[in-house]
Parts: sequence; C-alpha cells; structure tokens
Amino acid sequence: MSPSAAQPERAPLTIYTARRVVTMDESLPEATAIGVIGDRIVCVGDADGMQAWREGRKVTVDDRLKDRVLLPGFIDNHVHPFLGALLLPTEIIAPEDWRRPDGGVARAANNPREYLERLKAWIADRAGKDEWLISWGYQPPVHGKLTRRDLDALCPDAPLLLQQRSFHEVFVNTRAMEKLGVRRDMVAGHPQVNWEDGHFFETGRWLAMHRLMPWQMRKEWYHRGLGMLAQLCMQGGLTTIGDQLFGAVDPEYELAAIDAEIESKRLPLRVVNVLDARNFGNRAAGVKVGPPDQPIDFEKGLAVMERMLARGTRQVKFARAVKLFADGAMFSQLMQLGSPGYADGHHGEWLMSPEVLAAGVRTFWRAGFQIHVHVNGDAGMDAVLSALEAAQREVPRLDHRFTVHHLGFHAAAQSRRLAALGAVASVNPYYLHALGDAYSVLGLGSDRASQIVRAGSLVRAGVPVSFHSDYPMAPTEPLFLAWCAATRRTRSGRVAAPTERLTLEQALRGITIDAAHALFIDHEIGSIAAGKRADFTVLGENPRDAGPERLKDIPILGTVFDGELRLLPNPATSVHAARAMARSALAYRPVDPACCATAGDHCDVIREFAHWARQALLGQYPKRVTS
Repeated sequence: MSPSAAQPERAPLTIYTARRVVTMDESLPEATAIGVIGDRIVCVGDADGMQAWREGRKVTVDDRLKDRVLLPGFIDNHVHPFLGALLLPTEIIAPEDWRRPDGGVARAANNPREYLERLKAWIADRAGKDEWLISWGYQPPVHGKLTRRDLDALCPDAPLLLQQRSFHEVFVNTRAMEKLGVRRDMVAGHPQVNWEDGHFFETGRWLAMHRLMPWQMRKEWYHRGLGMLAQLCMQGGLTTIGDQLFGAVDPEYELAAIDAEIESKRLPLRVVNVLDARNFGNRAAGVKVGPPDQPIDFEKGLAVMERMLARGTRQVKFARAVKLFADGAMFSQLMQLGSPGYADGHHGEWLMSPEVLAAGVRTFWRAGFQIHVHVNGDAGMDAVLSALEAAQREVPRLDHRFTVHHLGFHAAAQSRRLAALGAVASVNPYYLHALGDAYSVLGLGSDRASQIVRAGSLVRAGVPVSFHSDYPMAPTEPLFLAWCAATRRTRSGRVAAPTERLTLEQALRGITIDAAHALFIDHEIGSIAAGKRADFTVLGENPRDAGPERLKDIPILGTVFDGELRLLPNPATSVHAARAMARSALAYRPVDPACCATAGDHCDVIREFAHWARQALLGQYPKRVTS
C-alpha cells in the first residue's frame, strides 16, 4: 500500500495516570499510567512511555486519578445475589455493623435497650401504613426475648416480622399472622412453633416464610434488593462477582433481574454465573428437593446447562462450571468433623451425601466442567478428596481448577492432598475473625478453633488461595477479607495461629488474580496488563504503604469498569475500619441436633429460600400476603 493511501481511523486512547498502579503482574509490579482503548488495556508503564500507542490517535490524558492508587478490579468469586435481593430491602438491626447500600452504616445493636430503641424508631417512621415491616438481624440472646404480645404493643396495626440473624427463627405480631393466613389449628402440635409467642423456628419457619415469599418475589422487592446488592459491591470496590448458585430460584427470572438492575442501568459490575447442579438436575427430572442422600439426575441437568452456557452478555458471563455441596455450615457448627469430633458430642450433617456428591463430580468431570464444592469440615473434605481422586483416576485432566469453597476447618495433610490433585481454594477468612473466640470454648476447643481457615498451610503447599464473602454471610468488602487473612485477628483482637497468616502480597492476590484464577477468567481480569479488561479499583492509599494491619482502613473511591471511570459519591471504608470489635459471649450457643439437623444450617437455608422462592414464582403459595 502506498504511503499516501488513506489510513483507517484509529480508536481513541485514554491514558489514566495515578500516584501508583499496583498491577499484581509479577514482571511489572508497579506503574504510574495505564493506556486504555475501549474496554481493553493496551499499555502499562508511565505516560511518557506510551508514544507507540499515541501515533495517529485522539489521546485523552485523564488526570482525575493522579493522586490515587489503582489496583486490579476486586473480585469476590462466591456471592449469593438472590439471597441478598431478598434480604437487603429489610431493615437491618443486627449484633454487628452492616453497610447500607446508600453508603451509610446500620450500626450494631449490642443489647436489648439499643435494639428496642432502633426497632421503635423504625416502626414510628412507618406509622399509619398497613404494609409489611420486615427486619433482619434479631438475636434473642443479645437483644432480649420479644413475644407476640411485645410486638403487638410495639406495632398493633401493621404486620411486623423479625428474622433472626441466622435466618433460622421468625418472630411475628398478630397482624402478621392474620396477613399470612396462619391459624392456630394449622400449627397445633407442631414442636417448632410457639403460637402464643408468635415464634416460628427451624422447620416451623416454613409455615410463615413460604407464605411471605410471594411478597418478596415481586419485582418491587426482589429487583430493588438486587440493585441494592450491586451498590454494596460498588462500595467494596468490586468489579466482578461469582454467583455460586445460579439457577437456584429460576434461571429466566434471575437473568431478567440482572438485566433490569445491573446491565440496563450500566452499573459497573460483572456477574459470572456458576450453575446450581442440584436444582438444574431436579428441575430437568421433575423431582422436588429431597434429603441429602436423594439421588439427583445430573445427566438431565447437564443437557439443560449446556444450552444455558450460550446466554452470556457483556456483563453476564456463564462459566462452564457447576456448584456441588459436601457438609454443613460453620456458623451453625454442622460441618462434618473427623476424630475427635465436637466437644459437646453433637454431629455434623451432609448437604449432599458422599455418594451423591461423588456422582455429581463424576458426571461433570467427564463433561469437562469446572467443579466448585462447598465444604467446611475435615470429614467433609475427605469426601471431597475421595470424589476428586476417583474422577482423576478414571479420566485424568490437567488445569481443571477443581475449587473447594469455605474450608472452615481442615487438616494440614489435606492441604497437601489438595495440592497434589491440582485443586484450588476459595476460603472465607471472616470465619476465623467472627468465630475463633467463640468456638475455642464451644464445640472445637482452642487448638482447632485457632486453625479455622488454614490459608497459610494451603499457600505453602502450593494451592492457589482466594477469598469470598459468601454474602450475606460476610460483608462484600474484599479489603476487610484480605485483612482477616493477613492478620488472623479474632473479634477480641487476638492473633490466632500466626503461622497461618498470609503475607500482604498473598492477601492482595486473594482478591485479584487468584480470585480470577478460581473462576477461570484470569486471562481476562485479575491483574493490570496489556490485553486484559480495563477493570481497576481506585483507592485512597497504597496497600503496600498501609501494611496488613491497616488494609481494612483504606478508603474505596470508585472503580474503572471496562474502561469507564465511576467514582463513588463518598469514599467507602470497611464497617470494621478503626473500630474495636465487640465480643458477645451470648452470640453463639451449642447446636441442638434434635432441633436443628440440616434445617439448622446456613447453607441449607440458602437451599430452602431458593425452593420457597421458586414455588412462589410458580404460583403455588397463597397470594393474600401480596395485597
């Protein structure tokens, strides 16, 4: 082509300058400028070194971040958007601080007086309206016992429902009973309903919550709640989240809500969907959710999943990945423990029996899917490792990134087995902070409680480790999770098992490149490098200057998402920033196996809520509560 021939117009270049760019790319760890064309990074270094990309282009040097620090856009690879959508429109009055979507903080109520003051003020603001008043976070051992008579006195004219902090108990007033259509004869003899007190707990919750679900599944509630979750993610500096149970409610309903509240509004957030193997299988086979040992037709579910994978959009990605379950949850002490078990003699529970879990692993391993498994106890981990070893023997695979999630307590030898099998770990370091003190005297003992979430052992064994919130089990605050992993401070301020602490760099990897690795998207995001998506988190301070102890105190100023800058109206810091952690000796209590079983499990709550929501969408619950 002759030199005089017309050259095609080149796409414009934007150069973002910063005080420091922490790239999380080992070959170029820091920079001061990033060149972006469209939604992609084309050059990283300093502004003067981008001459090759300037030629023949319109160039914009964006200096708005010149005094700020940029990191790769934060990633939380394990969130439950549907549960957040149901929770967030409620009034949060809990024993710990929670960030509100509007940027404020719902401060902790740590005694009966504080709780009643907050509850009364909230009810007074809504006086004169016969609409549902739903609050989440009530913890009777901390906040004092409230009966139906107490709630009637507080709120005689509107339906009032208090959800207990762990979702396992519901307390209602008389007007709520009337609106739900629950009568005395319907609950007569039920061992987990106290009619006089308006108290529905464990299996008794079904009588109240399934009748409330049509109200919460209205677009006015659910869509609003999903939008609120997106706002919380933005305040945490997140640009990508992994929905680790997509399809638990209804795939079409969930996609429509994401489109309406995130994509159509161009919010700076990407959702990576990991498919719920159990519910896809049961729906395809026309089978209702059953006990942990109920067989699941994974093959029928697989056929539906294959078609779903092509449904991705700019902001909604479908991973060729599924979610399976092993044992119960940490918060309710229903993880399956090996010898010596629980100090009080109770036992854990399975969410999928080892046989059902192995069948699921076998099906999706053969199909070439990535597999994510929820597991919390060391006996649960044995079941997971056995299933993975069997699959690997039958059909050897490289770079499969089989990912174990949570890892409340596992043995050091299991870290080495995970590494030998090529597994990846996504852990919840909040467990140690929230539960380390209480579990040292309840259930585990001081030695095993100090070893909750052995992140250091995993890294030393060669297992890539990332962090997640499992929202709403922990806040959507990646820097706070990194602080938990790097300091291992419990609520009392004690450092538990110091050798399990991660270094600052390892902690930062857990919310960036290693979090992307666990979702199989580290070729697209997770570090700031040429060719990757232009996703950055904007900070007010360099984490390398702040050090591990001040990670949680660093302000989030906004994000760059696919090349577009979105600053927050006000800087956001963790709700735990520079605050003493209150410790309540009453926050946890021994599990009563006769009462709780799998219904007492946080993770089984997710399954229950998904089932109730699905039934509500199908019109199989009373409609009177929506009037």
